[in-house]
Amino acid sequence: MVGMTTTLALGTVAIVFAAATLRGLTGFGFALAAVPMLGLLMPPAQAVPVSMCIVAVGGVVGARQAMTACHWPSIRRIGVAAVVGTPAGVFLLKHIPAEAARIAIALFTLAAVLGIARAGEGAKPFGAARAIVYGLVAGVFNGLAAMSGPPIVAYFMSSALSREAIRASMLVIFQIVVFTGLASALALGLVTHDTVMLAGLSLPAFWIGNWVGARLFAMGSEQGYRRIAIACLVAMALASAAPAVSSLLHASR
Repeated sequence: MVGMTTTLALGTVAIVFAAATLRGLTGFGFALAAVPMLGLLMPPAQAVPVSMCIVAVGGVVGARQAMTACHWPSIRRIGVAAVVGTPAGVFLLKHIPAEAARIAIALFTLAAVLGIARAGEGAKPFGAARAIVYGLVAGVFNGLAAMSGPPIVAYFMSSALSREAIRASMLVIFQIVVFTGLASALALGLVTHDTVMLAGLSLPAFWIGNWVGARLFAMGSEQGYRRIAIACLVAMALASAAPAVSSLLHASR
């Protein structure tokens, strides 16, 4: 673990602001943006709990406000299915290489992008079965590689819901997911005094960044929102595949 320094604190605050702006704009993507950048300043085992602590505390107000606009039927179905699917992901984690898991997630995400690109306001609302399937996949990916985001984002972005409902639904469901992850981090002893200090110092930047992102969201259009979300989803795919590809290339030398 890296000890607290002025450089570390300032760097963390700047990264949190940038990632929170993305979250405020799209409803997702904070960890996607923050964890890799925080990893340049500290070990991943420290970066992930810092990110979790920030969202767990800082995201409560935004998630509560989003509850009035979110699509509760989908959230309930996906949430329960994800809990059920997570143990299966942990089981697979013990039996398949991590590289194969990450590449599978990347391929699923890229395939989902194609579905999102074809969807629009005229699409039919999803039924319970589809929400459960996506929730199960999210749970498997969560247990397999701690990456539940792509299936959840893909589900909501390819639905007929408005951009307001999509953004609100993702804010709520990812707030629920982060508490589950934080509980695991606490159980494993990954949340230290420095973790809490860094998270606390970064909370104002998180709130300001979310506010800036929300203002940008209000100024944007439906099509603009979809383009930004699709770009973030592609980034998720590349981020999940990059370590696996790098490891495979290194092993082949």
